[in-house]
Amino acid sequence: MPQAPEIFKRSLDEINLDGLPPRDDPGFEDAVLQRLTLQYAAKGYTGAFVIQNGHVLGVAVPQEGVEPKQYILGLLEHRYLEEALPALEVMAEMTDDPEILYNYGVCLSEMDRVTESIAPLQACVKEEPSYAHAHAALGFSYIKLGQLDKAESVLRDAAKRLPDDLWINRNLAALLAKRGKHQDAKPFFERALAANPQDVATLYGLALSLEEIGPQNHEQAIGNYKRIIDLEPNSPIAIEAKKAISRLAQGAMKEKAEGGLRMDAVMYMTGAFETFANMEQQELAQVVFEIAKLGESGLSINDPDKRYTLKSLDGDFSGLQLLSMMHVGLKSIDPSLDTQSGLDAEYDAAKSMAGK
Repeated sequence: MPQAPEIFKRSLDEINLDGLPPRDDPGFEDAVLQRLTLQYAAKGYTGAFVIQNGHVLGVAVPQEGVEPKQYILGLLEHRYLEEALPALEVMAEMTDDPEILYNYGVCLSEMDRVTESIAPLQACVKEEPSYAHAHAALGFSYIKLGQLDKAESVLRDAAKRLPDDLWINRNLAALLAKRGKHQDAKPFFERALAANPQDVATLYGLALSLEEIGPQNHEQAIGNYKRIIDLEPNSPIAIEAKKAISRLAQGAMKEKAEGGLRMDAVMYMTGAFETFANMEQQELAQVVFEIAKLGESGLSINDPDKRYTLKSLDGDFSGLQLLSMMHVGLKSIDPSLDTQSGLDAEYDAAKSMAGK
């Protein structure tokens, strides 16, 4: 079985210096490095050692051993962050390898040593300007530190360098949205979506920004929410998407109500009074519950050709008809309830027409 390498940083005070020249001797450091090389060679290890600021940094690999970088990345893959961190620190001091610098920075950030993560991530993007994940990670560290101006600057610069990268565009878009810059965020969400059309986090972020930009974008927002539900129907984000669809549908109804009565809703409600007149309370509650469950996925309020069916009632119904029925049903169960449908005026008119 392959052996793990030894990766260490030790003070010179911890090393046996017997028989070596004094520390102020010009040949002292070479003598220390030679002794260590011979000691590890005697154990079957190939070593690389350097002396910096009173410490020896070393990487020693056994003949049947794992390559040091592969060993470190393996620790990180299995979330052994505390075990990987000392090795990353040593390797980062001994080499300018962008992958080591990136992982060192991310490891520090994930261990809540966010301030310390900045330097290795900056070194990484300086060494490898096209390292997209490092740009994104640096921006995210600034976000965690609350330095949003720096985060935005880093991510905007990265988006110019790498305009098609999913991670950079999505992180920048999310930051802009967080700062209330929804119009600015929209094109970056769209770029991220072009890189991965099935990324539900991007779809959700874009939909939220479209909501904030204005009602003219609400149909597009609903389309994105429905796409999320299609892609991951049982996920927590799909539950939020369903809530958003209902919220937008209710908002649209409220806007229409402000411009006058929807007579189609009034007529649907009048019919609902007749349908529910002979129902027991339990039957009525079952109908209302079933409509509410359908509404979680969003009802097409303004599309009369879109039809729905219920187990508790015969026939098929439009989205507006179901919403109207649910309003009447809820009010029948408890007149004090606020249905949030935006159809209160239509309900009053239908109630009067039905002689209630």
